[in-house]
Amino acid sequence: MRVKACGIKTEEELEAAIAAGVDAVGFLVGQVHASGDFILASTAARLVRALPPYVTPVLVTHLTEPSAVWELVEQTSIPTIQLHGGNTVEQVACLRDRLGPAGKLVYAVHVIDTEVVPAPEAYYPFVDAILLDSMDRSAGKVGGTGITHNWNVSAAVVASAPLPVILAGGLNPVNVAGAIRQVRPFAVDANSGLRGFDGMLDCQLCAAFVRNAKQAL
Repeated sequence: MRVKACGIKTEEELEAAIAAGVDAVGFLVGQVHASGDFILASTAARLVRALPPYVTPVLVTHLTEPSAVWELVEQTSIPTIQLHGGNTVEQVACLRDRLGPAGKLVYAVHVIDTEVVPAPEAYYPFVDAILLDSMDRSAGKVGGTGITHNWNVSAAVVASAPLPVILAGGLNPVNVAGAIRQVRPFAVDANSGLRGFDGMLDCQLCAAFVRNAKQAL
């Protein structure tokens, strides 16, 4: 099981994630919706330089215009992009052309009750993975909500998708193993569930999350 810690903001958080044994770290750059975890592109670029081999950096962005997203790629030197802003199929296809085969695109959709919004099927030809997340409409948050969603719906997406599916949304050290056993995703992704009372990534929570995720199957 592959594990990503998202919303990394500082060297200390990066060190905690690496020490916990994550496979990937997410840097949030290019904010539109509510979130306290976004950083400057220059900060992301600095943190990327501190990564050891075999830990993958992921650019997580709300931006939708391909030229704006591509500018972030150039500023951060991160070729793996998680699109979290509701990009159209045309916008995703344009980014696919610009990235080339070495770049990777992850497209986030949201499980709302029994629906997946937007429906992911139209995006399959242009992306490398789908990420299933929760949404907090009252707070205007499209990620980092701390809210779980209907894992039965997530499991159905995994069973039918021709691509890897990443599970996110309210995951923490306590529930991650059960989520993995029910959904059978390619990877899991967490943010708020790895943070302490001070809002910073907690080394112990992160280590427990990685351990429980990797021992789940």
